Amino acid sequence: MTVALVVLIVVYRQLDIRPRLAVVPPTFLLAPLPLAAAQTTAGWWAATIAGAAWSCALALAAWRRYRIVGITASAALLLASLIVLYH
Repeated sequence: MTVALVVLIVVYRQLDIRPRLAVVPPTFLLAPLPLAAAQTTAGWWAATIAGAAWSCALALAAWRRYRIVGITASAALLLASLIVLYH
């Protein structure tokens, strides 16, 4: 988690994403759900892809231009992971 936090902060700074306080906490608080769903169904490589998709969707939500797309993508990923975990 520490390495992921450092990488996210560096990437958000490079992409000039300013509301880090609005992006970083949801990334860490809700990220275990998609990661666990991917890990249980397909293994570590799927968890890596799900983590990347989750981070990208929340990064898109930080930009005003792509906010609807980012929130929609992260909500769809969260819903799909909840279905996989609790079905």
